[in-house]
Amino acid sequence: MSEYLRRSARWSKTLDIPWPFVDIAACVNPDIRADQSLVDAVEESIPYHVSQTSIWTCAWALHFEALRDAGERLPNLSHPFEPLLLMYERGNAFRLDGTGFIEVGFLGIRRGKRDDHLTDKPLAPMNMEELDRIDEQQS
Repeated sequence: MSEYLRRSARWSKTLDIPWPFVDIAACVNPDIRADQSLVDAVEESIPYHVSQTSIWTCAWALHFEALRDAGERLPNLSHPFEPLLLMYERGNAFRLDGTGFIEVGFLGIRRGKRDDHLTDKPLAPMNMEELDRIDEQQS
């Protein structure tokens, strides 16, 4: 989640769009969208207990890919949704708790302000092997 917040902050600043949870593709070109049947299928496959914001981010990731597939010119920034998709693949989701924290499992991550997350240095690895190694060290 921290890496998503970092990437989202960079996209937000570069494109001058809202932060942290936003449909980036709609902000860039609202006419380019993923096939609605694919979006529906993905949304319907997500368990009922997952937060609506988590579900939206899955749809937004699909729309972002449609934007890339269409050849839309985009800033040279890391894929904004990759950290969330990796987090979901590893069995986690998130919810906004209303007090300024984002809950991932039993952890609360301070949302803060966009500028709190603007850094060039990645905050988490983006491959399963390294994440598995970190998990093993912490258990």
